[in-house]
Amino acid sequence: MLFVALIAIALAVPIHQAVADEARGLMAGDLLRMESVRGIARDPSTSKTAKATLTLTLSVNSINNARVEFTVASGQISIGDSVYTITSGAGHAIARKFGWIMLHGKAMLPNGSVFEFRLEGILHLERVGLAVAGLMGGIGDESGHSRVRLVVRLSRV
Repeated sequence: MLFVALIAIALAVPIHQAVADEARGLMAGDLLRMESVRGIARDPSTSKTAKATLTLTLSVNSINNARVEFTVASGQISIGDSVYTITSGAGHAIARKFGWIMLHGKAMLPNGSVFEFRLEGILHLERVGLAVAGLMGGIGDESGHSRVRLVVRLSRV
């Protein structure tokens, strides 16, 4: 309910004000770094929890008003000792003072197992040069999945 309230009172602020380190705004072709500040994963079948981390490089494809489309250029998601390397991904954001971000794609373990991930949540443009997001979602395959919650920051590469 809090998420809905935050979105309802959102003020339109262009994303370039939140991630720009210089006068020019965010443009197609720019790279953004998404890095977790903290995170946790839970396996619903065993109820075990583990530390979760995320580091992604996002390539901006297009910007239309407050809507930003991107692809996941590279990165990884770690849950405990398991490191998932991102092989493909995409997403979009509604970039406002309080907006929304969603990303999804495929990741692979070193043994070749392929997993799908989907994360989404509130995006908050804190100030010039700082955007943060609270992401929830999961990563898994047909044999099981882990629920993931992360707090991340976005910055220009």
